Amino acid sequence: MDLIDLYQNTEWPARLDQVLSSSPVDWPVRRKIVGESVVPGLARLQRMSAVPRFDLDAVEGEVYEGILERALTAAAEAGAVYTELRLPQESVAYPGFMERFDAAKQNVAELFPDFEAAAVLSLNLWEPTVKEICDAFGDAAAAGLAGVELIYVPYAAEADWTRGRAVAEAAAQAGLGVTVPAGAFNASNVAAVAQLEAVSRIGHAVGAADDPGIVRLLAERGVAVEVCLTSAVLLGMVERLEAHPLPLFVEAGVEVVLGTDSPMRMGTDIADEYAKARALGLSEADLVAVSERAMAARLP
Repeated sequence: MDLIDLYQNTEWPARLDQVLSSSPVDWPVRRKIVGESVVPGLARLQRMSAVPRFDLDAVEGEVYEGILERALTAAAEAGAVYTELRLPQESVAYPGFMERFDAAKQNVAELFPDFEAAAVLSLNLWEPTVKEICDAFGDAAAAGLAGVELIYVPYAAEADWTRGRAVAEAAAQAGLGVTVPAGAFNASNVAAVAQLEAVSRIGHAVGAADDPGIVRLLAERGVAVEVCLTSAVLLGMVERLEAHPLPLFVEAGVEVVLGTDSPMRMGTDIADEYAKARALGLSEADLVAVSERAMAARLP
């Protein structure tokens, strides 16, 4: 069975912190403190994301490429044969950023010949530069970008998807796949996102489990749900692993795939995510099906 990770963030600020800070964050300690002292939900997500920012103008392209190589190496070392790495929106600041991604991937492949990876660009829909980036979708696709991830606000309440729909359609027209994280802490936005024709995958969607109608919609539309079990527990999407709706999704015919979300910060890897899915009752045949589905659900 091949281990496929369809939801891996570069963890750009966190990995920069490890490289450039004189006192980098101790992530096992951070996880323990956050888990014990911060209420589950958005507050916990924000606390886990709180890392000092660095002046991007001072970050050389070689450092950028090195960060990508570190993230991809971690995936390959964990046994992944394929991962989609979500690049930060800041990547567009580096001329030829896809060339740097390809170089990083090639460096990893020298040690792990069977490893493959694709790049997905995370876009903050509220940023004024989104329009300019949309205009460059065609060139980015030609350079090898596989897709885009659309991040919106408000994250835990119903959002206006007018702009998100336009960006998703522009990406699809350029030949890019589209994924959207939604429904992490409640059912907000899952139905709206699932009905966007350009969207083929939704991240988390834990909150959809409380609404049978949304679960049916996901199954009927064939929208794959990117399940990140460790992240769901640590961030408080569910109280404990046993409460995760992964088995419910499988039983309902929802296409599920696995991912690590932010493996360094969450303290996980793709092998651990498959092990947790097994602990939830998925059989070996189920896991093989998840792996095969993930290969079919790759962006674009």
